[in-house]
Amino acid sequence: VESAFALVEGFVLLDSRAWQRPSYFRAFNTENEGQIRALEKMLDRDSFPNSSADFNPALGDSVRSASPVVPEEDNSDIEVRPLVPLDTADLPPGDNYELYGNRYVVVSSQLAKSIGLKVGDDIRIIAASNLDEVMAVYSVPNKRAWELYTDVFEDFEGRLKMIFEMSSEGEKSLSVEVTNAYKAFQQLLPMIVSTPKGDVETEGLEMRPAEREIVRDILDRLDFVDRREGGFDYFPLGTKKELLDKLKELRELDLERADNEAFRKIEKFVVPKELRIKGVYSDSERSKGPDLFIPITIGMELKGLRGEVESIGLRIEDPYEAEEFAINLQKKLGDEWMVRSWMKTHAERFQLVKTEKIMMSFALSFITLLSAFSIMAVMYTVTVQKRQEIGVMKALGARPSQIVRVFLYQGLIVGIGGAILGLGLGLLAIRYREGIMAIIRGFGIDPFPPEFHGMSELPAEVIGSQLGVICVVAVILCLFAALIPALMAAFRDPAKSLRNL
Repeated sequence: VESAFALVEGFVLLDSRAWQRPSYFRAFNTENEGQIRALEKMLDRDSFPNSSADFNPALGDSVRSASPVVPEEDNSDIEVRPLVPLDTADLPPGDNYELYGNRYVVVSSQLAKSIGLKVGDDIRIIAASNLDEVMAVYSVPNKRAWELYTDVFEDFEGRLKMIFEMSSEGEKSLSVEVTNAYKAFQQLLPMIVSTPKGDVETEGLEMRPAEREIVRDILDRLDFVDRREGGFDYFPLGTKKELLDKLKELRELDLERADNEAFRKIEKFVVPKELRIKGVYSDSERSKGPDLFIPITIGMELKGLRGEVESIGLRIEDPYEAEEFAINLQKKLGDEWMVRSWMKTHAERFQLVKTEKIMMSFALSFITLLSAFSIMAVMYTVTVQKRQEIGVMKALGARPSQIVRVFLYQGLIVGIGGAILGLGLGLLAIRYREGIMAIIRGFGIDPFPPEFHGMSELPAEVIGSQLGVICVVAVILCLFAALIPALMAAFRDPAKSLRNL
């Protein structure tokens, strides 16, 4: 293992001028020089020459963020400000702003080109958890809980009116009647208990927060009981009226006011982050990366993590041993951890490349076979043209094997010469591939656009063993192509060949 680093990933809503779109981010430690250097190598300086991955600005560049800090205990009145340049001179005085410091972002070239971003632009990112919180409130029915569970509420209200009676020590009721009323009202319990939904703790969505709070109050009030011998429960004076008033409040709830209050009381709202684009890195449709590289401190805030990270990244010496390394590490860590290598993460892309390689091999194999048939046709034509000479040779005592060797030598010369010529031209094409591509682009044709393949230069690797196998196969095919016409010529009747002289 060369290095280990904290890693936070997730989705955010990106807001830039008139464009809004979901984006995938990866947060990393901007104080790690190794990660900064790795990101520097990925920058698209051809299209965005001012790109940089230095997330730690000089003192002169430290400006303050235009994102107000909202205290955690009071986030009911959050002011959504329009995007403004992150410049100290443009900030309104008197507000509580946090230092800008490390609030930079590197975006992908696909994202930058699709929505017209450039280095120096400011963007706002909104945590996905905000959307979950809002949807938890927004997805409630457009009816009151009383209308949805009329039978339960009316049954409970009728029981309340009958079970309480006054006493010198307060209000009392038979214990069995209180228990029955409580059990009847407990049918609403699934609507108010907390249940996990994704990464956010949300509550039953069949009731509004205000309605759930009232139902909890009623259940808690019934729990506040003094149970005595003789089968009676004693409650403080006014309990019956208080419970009936709670039911009346449920029945006459102002839906619009309750919804507005629910939005104001969202507790897990993460303040949108405004970041300045420091650089643009190169990616493509075929090799897509994260839309955003952001500081890990910002990523932790967006994910609601406090002093924690979701995963740990490892960089090993040989990246091609990552899968084997991951398997061994998984065995040591156990099932409580999930270990994934970059090969497994991008398995679909590797499978696509593998499939393309297989299909290309099939295509080239058919081309080679067609070439062999063409050589066979040429050799057959030669035997037809030379049938008189073959007849003379056989009349003079030449054996069929000698005639076969003549044509095999001819096929061998064609095979070896073609292999050497093809090998030389192929190596020259690989050596000067960029110049050839430039000439082709001059005609307005780009067979390997960088925007799709993610490569400014066409990569090439010469493997000597593969070249040797291809050359040997080519020579053997030429020998087979020459063998059939040679056999036909060697066993032809010399008398028939000489009649045409």
